[in-house]
Amino acid sequence: MTEIQLYLGDCLDILPTLGAGSVDAVITDPPFDAKTHNGAVHYNAANQVRANDVGVDDFSPVRDIERLTNHFLRVSNGWCLVNCSLEMLGDFKRASGDMWVRAGIWDRVVNAPQISGDRPAQGGEGIAIMHRSGKKHWNGGGKAGIWRHPVERGKKQVPTQKPVALLLELIGLFTNPGATILDPFMGSGTTGVACVKTGRNFIGIEIDPDYYAIAEKRIAEAQMQPRLEGI
Repeated sequence: MTEIQLYLGDCLDILPTLGAGSVDAVITDPPFDAKTHNGAVHYNAANQVRANDVGVDDFSPVRDIERLTNHFLRVSNGWCLVNCSLEMLGDFKRASGDMWVRAGIWDRVVNAPQISGDRPAQGGEGIAIMHRSGKKHWNGGGKAGIWRHPVERGKKQVPTQKPVALLLELIGLFTNPGATILDPFMGSGTTGVACVKTGRNFIGIEIDPDYYAIAEKRIAEAQMQPRLEGI
């Protein structure tokens, strides 16, 4: 039986309470680069209230990448994977220093077209691949750092919900059954669902009460389903 711990709150408040090396991996998808998602966005003084004028759920994008990256690498005993825009990969490389490993790519297979037609559409998303100092191991052998999965369509409960198939592959490559995975930006709980399906323990943190409730429900439902074998 997998162990699940869910926290409703700001990860910058909760991460410092977790011990160094207390999880086996951090796999997360912080809110990034508002322009990539929605276009013009407006925030309140606290930079936390969702509010925009384009009719789509909004979020507060990551402002202090170095601070977050330091937290991620402190609590992880190994790998740290952060989904981000391609343009932000350099930011994570600078923030992680010697713990930077490689820039990965999520090829979304069928990307949305560039409506303006005056430039190429976004080709995919980045995956910043980092590792705490020490020996590295993964289950992918010489496989390249590119993962091809279509975006979630028709079943999304949050605007930037990632496909379960992508998380299943990443979890299977970078961790082993019984590992504990932390997602400090849990969103709708896709990483937690994938952990339950593959026999990993999960710690999730989410600041938005509505998203937290969605994640809690999805993970509980996943616990009632048979576990996937061979991952």
